[in-house]
Amino acid sequence: MTAVQNLRAITVLAACALAQAASAACYSVYTPEQELIYRSNRPPVDLTLPLHQTVDKIERGATMVFTLDEFNCIIEINLLAEREQLARARQERQRDLGRSSTPRS
Repeated sequence: MTAVQNLRAITVLAACALAQAASAACYSVYTPEQELIYRSNRPPVDLTLPLHQTVDKIERGATMVFTLDEFNCIIEINLLAEREQLARARQERQRDLGRSSTPRS
């Protein structure tokens, strides 16, 4: 094989590998406690980046599973926005409690 043929073969194999990865039909995200917080046929993260960088931003220790099983993906679950909103409210409350417990001069 020539260098050009090798390059073509590598390109074809890479394209096949990417096509296979992109063909996942159902994405599910679980918390470390195994609570299902996301299920959809749309990925919850940017798949062009490594999963260990993106999934952990959803929740520390979260796991994402993707399968070709479309049947279980009929009912979408998306608790990501609600969980983010609750976390922000908790942070604001903690900040407010911290301000109110500070003695004033």
